[in-house]
Amino acid sequence: MATTTGSPSAAAEHPTQHFSHVNHHHSPSPPPDNGEPKHVLILYASETGDAQDVAERTARAFRAHHRRAVTISMDAYDIADLPHEPLLILITSTHGRGEPPPAMRGLWGKLIRAGLPNHILEDVHYSVYGLGDSSYERFCFAGKMLARRMDSLGAQSLVEPAWGDERAPDGIEETFLPWLERTLAAIVPYLPGPSRAPRPDTDLPPPIYQLEPVADGNVAKEMDRLRLAGAELRDSNAEYTDIPPTDAGVNGSGSDVNGIANSARAMVYHPAGWHWSTLKHNKRVTAPGWWQDVREVELELAPGVTYPPGAICALQPRCSDAEVDTFLESNKLEAEADKVFIIRSTVPDQPLPAHLPSGPTTLRTLLTHHLDLRSPPRKSFFEWLRRLSKDEREQERLDDFISDPDEIHDYATRPKRTSLETLADFRMTTIPMSHILEVIGPLRRRQFSIASDSEAHPGKIQLLIALVDYKTNLKIPRVGLCSSWLVTLPEGTRIPYTLLPPTLHLPADNVPVILVGPGTGVAPMRAFLEARVRRGAAKDTALYFGFRSRTADLYFPTDWEEAEAAGAHVCLAPSRDGKDKVYVQDLIRKDAAMINDWVTKRGAHVYVCGSTNAMPRAVREAIAWCISSDGAGTLSATEAEEYVDAMFDGDRGGEESW
Repeated sequence: MATTTGSPSAAAEHPTQHFSHVNHHHSPSPPPDNGEPKHVLILYASETGDAQDVAERTARAFRAHHRRAVTISMDAYDIADLPHEPLLILITSTHGRGEPPPAMRGLWGKLIRAGLPNHILEDVHYSVYGLGDSSYERFCFAGKMLARRMDSLGAQSLVEPAWGDERAPDGIEETFLPWLERTLAAIVPYLPGPSRAPRPDTDLPPPIYQLEPVADGNVAKEMDRLRLAGAELRDSNAEYTDIPPTDAGVNGSGSDVNGIANSARAMVYHPAGWHWSTLKHNKRVTAPGWWQDVREVELELAPGVTYPPGAICALQPRCSDAEVDTFLESNKLEAEADKVFIIRSTVPDQPLPAHLPSGPTTLRTLLTHHLDLRSPPRKSFFEWLRRLSKDEREQERLDDFISDPDEIHDYATRPKRTSLETLADFRMTTIPMSHILEVIGPLRRRQFSIASDSEAHPGKIQLLIALVDYKTNLKIPRVGLCSSWLVTLPEGTRIPYTLLPPTLHLPADNVPVILVGPGTGVAPMRAFLEARVRRGAAKDTALYFGFRSRTADLYFPTDWEEAEAAGAHVCLAPSRDGKDKVYVQDLIRKDAAMINDWVTKRGAHVYVCGSTNAMPRAVREAIAWCISSDGAGTLSATEAEEYVDAMFDGDRGGEESW
């Protein structure tokens, strides 16, 4: 078992008592009379994995205090049970401009339904921790909205919410550790368990997963089921499918790129509920020799599949055979790699997380399709190595990392070291089978904005993908996981995908739309432009596309010409072609009269897509200038800025960034 729960006599050492509180909105009451809480429920919403990591660290802290904790992603939780959760912890990141992350949206949508009684959560006692980046205007906004909504529905806060800032000198640790200490002090007394001292941080906890071997007589049968894994409903459509054999890779070389292309073990994992597509095109669209390899990828879909403009396509990459073999060898697990087992949770009421298969599997399959060996090592990773290490010198080095966030930044974050590379530096420390699923994080799907309009390109999805290929400041070659997987796939390969709803939505056709998309951020803007042209709204549509050179990285050039011929206002900003650098915000300012008319008189919508640098803010500032008296409008500079902020706070402005 991963936790130690007290017997009835041990539990009696902590009789039910009134909750103390710091929330001035409520006068806390005891837990409901239908019995003592059995566990604390930790709900998390994570996009990059940081919030999930914090949730798991929080759960381990409760288990170290010999109390039971259950962690569930918000999108896997049945909100109907929420009023009956006496002890609740909510941990969430923030998406974009203060939006709930995708995993939180379903729960959030139900929490904000009109007509909910203001006392519906009166029996819920909660603590909130939010993660974010203080350089964003709406810092940790999703967590703050969640805390306010919990209060308004009658829930009772046990401790003051806390907000983790990755920009802080010590990162999120500055606020997480004090918040965790307060949360433990507030909740542990109300959970059953013995009154002994907490387990030391350096002690290895019992595993929360059991790898149940398949009996020898059933191995052949279970190995067949690996190809159609389905012990439970959620995996009933999961498949592991071989990549078709090919004499040549996508570049015609036949080479084994990154250990994948011609491997006998090269398979594609098809998650349950996903769909099959066929790779029709995978061509480079940047000039030969250009510093960045950008691909136009086209997937052919099953008949009848459609999607709205702005939809998102998710793909599931895989780790290379070479990396899997390296991990197995360094941890002395080669003999265990292909043994069949089923994963069971040892924590009562704890479901398996979505990234783990509920049917039969092997360690090799998990490392290839479900666990991310290239993930950057967080503090929790070094904490795990410290618990596992038996070498005094390595223990000392790990203690330095754990005690000083700057050490982790200099060693891992700045040079972009991977977990696998970190293990190579701690050769005396190995990860046992029993704890691999806790130490190595999930292999997350990669999301891409679709660059095509479904009706303009029926039965197809077109993507614009920049391959990640560079050298770190330690001169270590680095190739993106999804990039290295995609580049090896021959045309004709079946690729699983799933469609996610748009985060940006086009208005009515008579409403002007301003689209801004530098670099590969132009992908969803192309889909929007195609839809507007098809609907006869070209003349009320403007596109500002920023890139470096017309001869190197001008994507979709014929599409822009056709859209302009149809009446769209298309402005190209090749920033390196002229003597002076020209950016999208410069071209927006040149169109001040049109921008002012569209925005202030005709209610235009503005959409911006690109990397999260200074560009989105510069675009908003340019639009504010256009509608101010300094540009072509009548508003003061302050009024113009407030006007644009209100657009983006409402439904007339949107950003999609990464």
